[in-house]
Amino acid sequence: MPSLIRSKGILQKNNSNRQYNGKIVIVTGELSGEIHASHLVQALQGSLNAQFSGMGSTKLQEAGVRIIVDYRGISVTGLSEVLWKLKYIRQAYNALRDHIRREQPSLLVLVDFPGFNLKIAGLAKALGVPVIYFIPPQIWAWRKSRIKKIRDRVDKVICVLPFEKALYDKNGVDAAYVGHPFMNTVKPLYSRAEFLGKMGINEGHPVITIMPGSRENEVRKHMPTLLAVIASLEKHIGKLTVLLPLAENIDFRLVQDYLTGQPSIKAFKGLSYDALSSSDLAFIASGSATLEAAILGIPTIVIYKVSSLSYLLARMLVKVNYISLPNIIAGKEVFPEFIQHLNPEDIAEKAVYMLNNGRACVKADIEAIKVRLGRFDSYRMAKDEITGYLEHLYGTLPKTS
Repeated sequence: MPSLIRSKGILQKNNSNRQYNGKIVIVTGELSGEIHASHLVQALQGSLNAQFSGMGSTKLQEAGVRIIVDYRGISVTGLSEVLWKLKYIRQAYNALRDHIRREQPSLLVLVDFPGFNLKIAGLAKALGVPVIYFIPPQIWAWRKSRIKKIRDRVDKVICVLPFEKALYDKNGVDAAYVGHPFMNTVKPLYSRAEFLGKMGINEGHPVITIMPGSRENEVRKHMPTLLAVIASLEKHIGKLTVLLPLAENIDFRLVQDYLTGQPSIKAFKGLSYDALSSSDLAFIASGSATLEAAILGIPTIVIYKVSSLSYLLARMLVKVNYISLPNIIAGKEVFPEFIQHLNPEDIAEKAVYMLNNGRACVKADIEAIKVRLGRFDSYRMAKDEITGYLEHLYGTLPKTS
């Protein structure tokens, strides 16, 4: 294959005669990354003749990707929590290793999920497979030592946060910024009145959305606290309507016990943007959903809890003042954060303040965040970066019919 020489951040190729074979492997390890990956695949399919395979789940499968490994067996958060999944992580890695060796794809596309994906990138490098990383590791937050691995193993990085490209450029990594896809994709289907009507909800009470996370261990960690916060809020301000839009990969059975005796909570799947945009306040486990809430202009309280060991390790490794993306982008606390020490009364007290002050309390800061993100056709731009890179390697590519 074309060996690549890096000179001042520019990729160059030698005169190898390896041909484009149309095989692209894409690897992602959790729902939010898979959603981005599925949109990217759809964009690529519109202009590129390719056969996609890799690690994902139903979203990628629906986009036409042949699933070699379903990530649901290994998706977990927390450093110590990973230990319980090591057997399955090793199995997933081995399956992808064997698949990449057999396929000898023309390109490997990695999406988020850095701990696992950087190992896959090392494998691809050894096999001579070009690597593009879409939504790269957050080296600006923690484990900055990963930059060397990225420089050695990844041929091009496609960034979605406004400050990332400069950091990668500074460290000699070829990088492109395409804007954050959420600015175009995070849109409710219905107005507040329409949505609440569809859900059979009385508009006379405050509407709260709770989002405990998209992984099973997150739901188990956060639901008890969220229920306690709701109970405390009801003591302070009376009846609430609580929306629980479950992530698509979360089984209803996981939350059934939590919802027993909780008539005010409506659990459902889908329409999470509508739930958020129709709410007066949201409680969200730190993750991509916090940025969705910011784009929709919803006052939000961010929570997160992991094991004690994972928290201690994170305290030593994490180098940012905030955990949620809106606060990181803003450079200040726009959304209050309660991390690890989740006292329901303290959280409820902050919630009462935010409910009393409404969306106006965060409006200016949220507008500033949206200005920083910009508004780009991110998936099309990412597709153009990828097809341009492939043409650089292989020459003119066969187009889709």
